[in-house]
Amino acid sequence: MRRNTGKKARCGKVLVFLAVLLPTLFTLLLLVLDGSNLTASFRDVQQVADTAALSGADELFFGSTASEVEQVAREFAEANVSTTSATIEVNCPPLSGNFAGSSNHVEVILRDAVRNSFGSSSLGNEETTISARSVAGLKAVTDDSAIIVLDDDPPPFALSPVLPIVPSLPAILGGMEVLGIGRVTVDGAVIVNTDWGGVDEHGDNVGENGLPPYGISCLPILPLAKLAATDIRTTGGVDRLQNYSKYGGSGADSVLQAKRRPVPDPFRGIPVPTVSSDPSNVKADFHGGRTIVGLPLIGPPIKLRPGVYEWITVLTGRVEFEPGVYIIRNSDPLTQISLTILAGQVQADGVMFYITDNAGYSPNSGSPDAFDGETRPDDGGLLADVLGLLPSAVVNVGLLGSDIRPISDSGSPFDGFSFYQRRMDRRPMVFVQENLLGNGSLEGNIYSKWGHVILAGKGTFDARFVVGTLRIIALLNMDIRPSVDLPPAYDVYLAE
Repeated sequence: MRRNTGKKARCGKVLVFLAVLLPTLFTLLLLVLDGSNLTASFRDVQQVADTAALSGADELFFGSTASEVEQVAREFAEANVSTTSATIEVNCPPLSGNFAGSSNHVEVILRDAVRNSFGSSSLGNEETTISARSVAGLKAVTDDSAIIVLDDDPPPFALSPVLPIVPSLPAILGGMEVLGIGRVTVDGAVIVNTDWGGVDEHGDNVGENGLPPYGISCLPILPLAKLAATDIRTTGGVDRLQNYSKYGGSGADSVLQAKRRPVPDPFRGIPVPTVSSDPSNVKADFHGGRTIVGLPLIGPPIKLRPGVYEWITVLTGRVEFEPGVYIIRNSDPLTQISLTILAGQVQADGVMFYITDNAGYSPNSGSPDAFDGETRPDDGGLLADVLGLLPSAVVNVGLLGSDIRPISDSGSPFDGFSFYQRRMDRRPMVFVQENLLGNGSLEGNIYSKWGHVILAGKGTFDARFVVGTLRIIALLNMDIRPSVDLPPAYDVYLAE
């Protein structure tokens, strides 16, 4: 007789167990699905918070106000958040975290409610609140700068011989060029927005090939003509890595940052000189054109006062510029140059020269220069015009020991400025320091947003350059060592 094994009884117990357990398993499954949905929703909200914070930091990069930064970040979040129930909080500067109170950071906080399914709702949890926070900001990636070249794609500036001190120069091969027979050292960062080709810090080609024109180029007459700076950063590339080294460092120290984001104009908010923008230094007095030929060294000084001039030409003699702003709005009919300091002995302490190509410039309204803004000069048919441009200024500070020092007035928007050319004026400005009969000095900010600046000679300059393009001709060693620095280059990054 066969023994009863009880298999049917055991099968029945399993079915009963499954019937009891199935609702629980189903609930757990829905809880897992709710958790996955919650995780996905949080990830989406966090991504929106991150990108909104980065968009706000991008506005910080370009110098927008805190309210403008907050508006851009909020609008981005509103446009990309997936529900209409989300609440958006934007703070510039952040109110919490490691960067609370930092004007270089923006904080975005998103809160939303995620509707739960049966699994969570059966436990009394109809919805779950999620919150995502992100902080983005700016971090300096170079030392404070001494030279900023702004033009990303400049026209090919060339210069014909002008007066006895300016040689003929071919079209530029770089947004910044160093040439001559000496070494150029810069105690600060060199930042060049020109996006022309060359090689990067790894020796790889930037752009289509490694041929000129370059972002930065060195064209030494002797092998010693090279550029050393605390940092060298360019949107394009350089001609040869061997031409660039770190200021005060060893040859092995890395100095180049190529193919980087361009930086904004640090002086974009500076007004043009008017009696209302700076009543202490700007005068509306009209002095006409002045050509000065005096006895060199021993003659009595000729004094000039701030105001509006058609041109100023100092050929010989001693000249003293009283402190203030000198607006020069035309050019000498003989030389076609607005400001010429050739063989005179000039003392200009606390002075800024504002040079414009508009003969109708008004020191009362600032018209029409006040409306230039960030607008790039029209490049239509510009090639022939640029190749034939005469300089707006030719200044020889070293022949007899002239001294040019900037406005020193903390209440003035032009504090620290010695030369300011109208933003849309592309004319070259030429500065020469020969130190033949005396030690001259050229100090302060030299600002020519879209113009071409040529610095030639030797010695030390306590100067900062914010220019469209720059050409340095080193006759012997030249040292640019500003006592007051320009801002460093910044990058945008996620901080928290």
